Amino acid sequence: MEKQFINDHFKYYNLCDWTPGMKFMVMPERKDIIIPPFKSAETNKEVDTGELKHKIFEYLGSEITERGFVHFNFECEGQQYYHELKNTTLEQYCLKPKAGIPTLAYLGDVDIAKELLEGQTLYMRTNKVRIDDPNSISGYKEVPIGINEEVTVTAVGVGSRAYPVKIVFQDKKGNTYYQPVAISKTNCGMADSDFIMENKNKYFPNSFSFSNANTKKSKNLMSKYGKKPVYLKAETECLDETDTPVRLPRYTQFTIKNIISQNNSPYVFLELEDIDGKNYKIKAAFTHTSVVDVILQSDNYFTDLFGIGNLRTKYPNITEEVWNMISRGKVRKGMTTDECRLALGNPMRIHIVTGGYETWSYERKTLDFTNKKLDRIH
Repeated sequence: MEKQFINDHFKYYNLCDWTPGMKFMVMPERKDIIIPPFKSAETNKEVDTGELKHKIFEYLGSEITERGFVHFNFECEGQQYYHELKNTTLEQYCLKPKAGIPTLAYLGDVDIAKELLEGQTLYMRTNKVRIDDPNSISGYKEVPIGINEEVTVTAVGVGSRAYPVKIVFQDKKGNTYYQPVAISKTNCGMADSDFIMENKNKYFPNSFSFSNANTKKSKNLMSKYGKKPVYLKAETECLDETDTPVRLPRYTQFTIKNIISQNNSPYVFLELEDIDGKNYKIKAAFTHTSVVDVILQSDNYFTDLFGIGNLRTKYPNITEEVWNMISRGKVRKGMTTDECRLALGNPMRIHIVTGGYETWSYERKTLDFTNKKLDRIH
């Protein structure tokens, strides 16, 4: 969704595709002070970059000089300046993935972002953002923020050449932060492969989302599991309608009504309805949280907690009285082989003899059946 937003509204301009009228703000870095990137068209002398800081340059076009140099021409406050390339052609230079002009933050992205994003609700995809810090050399410090935290864009300003769009936003508590990002990447001086590690969150889709990740996750899970019948594989603690913990027996039958995701957590809450119309909630995970949890089955993994299907429909002749015994692992004379298997699990051995007799051996008991009905318990 975020990348489609960029494709729809923020065109990338290769240096060779720049057109007269494009505007940039001079945002010099330290190296640009040492090696000035611009010369005066009037004097052909280098111009102190510090004097141009925060000034707006309008692109006039490029030209090839008599000496074969490439000039990119700009106008600012009635004065003309140029950036000069030597020992290359315009076409050769434009083939470089990082081709661009130092110090210039593209204002086209800033203007469009200001129009489209101010007042919008976004959700964080990064856990590090900035706040102003006058005591820092950089003028800012990085602070933590919650992944998927809801924020509102309050302003859009100019960042830097690499990250020209400075997005200012507030969380629900009224705290103000900002994040400089690249959007179209026009003249950012970085290749796509550079947006990794500490630079990863400086690309708009890696910092912000238009959709709540919890809502998206819940929707995806509901499309797969919603309205499905499930049953407990073992006695399990749940929350009832008053959020009071209760323990429900094995084979309690439910329908999944809703799945609610949580910020910064692999766990979700399943909202369930039993066959009597009572509602419960169970905390579960659809991804294992650690290798140890996989071994110990201790992370409330969904398929460890639930079987999918309606056992009442599969075994329509089993009465509720017998289901109550089955859920407690109890058997009695007259129960069928299916009922005993549900109650005790698969036996270690089955010995079948003629005449409809068979014996099931468990670790601590033996069951004798006649014509699929339990006769004796040893």
